[in-house]
Amino acid sequence: MAIYRLMFSIISRVRFMLRAISLVLGLCLANVLLAEPMTGLQIIEKAKQNGKGFKDLVHEVKMLLVDESGDSTEREMLMKAMTEAGGDSYSMLIFTAPQREKGISLLTVSAQGSSDKQYLYLPSSRRVKRITSSNKGSSFRGSEFTFEDLSDQKTGDYRFDLVQEEPCATQRCYVVDRFPKSDESSYSKTRMWIDTEFYRLIKAEFYDRDNKLLKTMQTSGYELFEGQYWNPKEVVMANIQTGKSTKMLSLSLKMNSGLRQSEFTELAMQNWR
Repeated sequence: MAIYRLMFSIISRVRFMLRAISLVLGLCLANVLLAEPMTGLQIIEKAKQNGKGFKDLVHEVKMLLVDESGDSTEREMLMKAMTEAGGDSYSMLIFTAPQREKGISLLTVSAQGSSDKQYLYLPSSRRVKRITSSNKGSSFRGSEFTFEDLSDQKTGDYRFDLVQEEPCATQRCYVVDRFPKSDESSYSKTRMWIDTEFYRLIKAEFYDRDNKLLKTMQTSGYELFEGQYWNPKEVVMANIQTGKSTKMLSLSLKMNSGLRQSEFTELAMQNWR
């Protein structure tokens, strides 16, 4: 799902909506898992499967930026993503409206065994800029999502602890804490609520380097695509410290449309129309 990659890209495809913006699942030890409690890592791996298995996707998204006074600014984006047979993945976010934002794009390249590479293209300067590690905590185009949130967050870069199981909304959820192994992360911890039935991310809390609550993320309106992929209709990232928020609304989602790797390059960013 696009938002998973954005978040589990967070959060692995907001990556969007966000690579999210995305959590991924994988359980082959059925008998063992029936006999023993699941670990935090196993729960996250199982959840991440909601954003895997398809070759590519095209996702139309509306973004609403809401300031501390409640005034909002609307933008529209096209999110594209694909995964190659070897496991390397690519995603691109392209603003399509309003006119002043049109053509601004973010490319994320995630190769097996190496760190993500992110590139930002601004049509006004006609330049592609590499996002450095020190800038990954910066806001993406004034939103409450950072470049780090939109990266392809690999499970090997974190430690996961299962805190407990508890009610959340109308279901039960696993509560899992995620701790970054790198000091370069802008977060000290992310706490995630994942439902026990379908392993979907329901909400998350992001704590700053001083261990203070910084942001919360809430998902809602999940839809099932092709009988196996869950995608939320809405994702809201709220900054507790500033009172601002960003809402991502899913407009349309299409999978396996035949995207090519050549569509995820610096040249493709500059030539998009």
